Amino acid sequence: MKRTSLVIAAFLAFGISGSAHADTDSGTNAEAAVDTERDPARLFEASVDALAKGHAATAIAGFESLGDHGVVDPVVSYDRGLAYAARVRAGAEQPGDLGRATHGFEEARDLTKDSALAADASRALTDIRAEIARRRARAGDPVEFEHGASFGRSIVTLLDENVWAVLAGIFAAALAVGIVLRARATAPRAKVAGNTTAAVAGGLLLVTSLVLYFARDARLHLREGVVVIEGAHLLDDRHVALGGVAPIPEGARVRILDDGIDFTRVVVSETKGYLPSNAVLPLAKR
Repeated sequence: MKRTSLVIAAFLAFGISGSAHADTDSGTNAEAAVDTERDPARLFEASVDALAKGHAATAIAGFESLGDHGVVDPVVSYDRGLAYAARVRAGAEQPGDLGRATHGFEEARDLTKDSALAADASRALTDIRAEIARRRARAGDPVEFEHGASFGRSIVTLLDENVWAVLAGIFAAALAVGIVLRARATAPRAKVAGNTTAAVAGGLLLVTSLVLYFARDARLHLREGVVVIEGAHLLDDRHVALGGVAPIPEGARVRILDDGIDFTRVVVSETKGYLPSNAVLPLAKR
């Protein structure tokens, strides 16, 4: 969906401000309201309009309904995050609202190729997590917690998978040129140039090929989610709380290993365990 601005003031007292993103500046009229449930575009417009008017609960219902329709879109995810944040700001917070706001912004950042939207989502995440940290500090809980991707995952997602593939192709061609030059050159300088080209290109080809492999593996197999309840306890195979493991804060990003009806197997900071299925909301993928 296209990204235009519809100004929304001060979603959260603790710092979030921004704009909802819509396809159009006009809202739906009364005659079209009946059709919104059958038309995702109209449902999106109606939800953005509700968010602009401060009707957070209505906006949340609309954006969640879009998900039920199978809509996967970074703008929808971002605006859903704003809607949950707006409900917190309005004093009508429901348990899990901060976690679900985090989920919306994380998903928007993962899905979008729009640098401006990604920056908006990152700023919103910073503000949301700052509020979560303040609440944890007041409760006497640890403030610092793992909530982002690992360093390796960050490198893999630094560029699009196709870009890594193109770079690997370029370095493969450079390696071939270096090998041919080294084999056919008669002048000492040309041989040195061939050796240098082959050595540098070979090293870069190895690195980009590894990154490409892990990028493809992540696209096909990596599943992540966001914890949407406060103080979730990681459980063992008997579904008993693991000893020596601190409760997982709301808004933490975790890796999903397996889904179950009642419990989801996850990895949190290299520790494997189970969480209640309703505690983890999976992140959509491109």
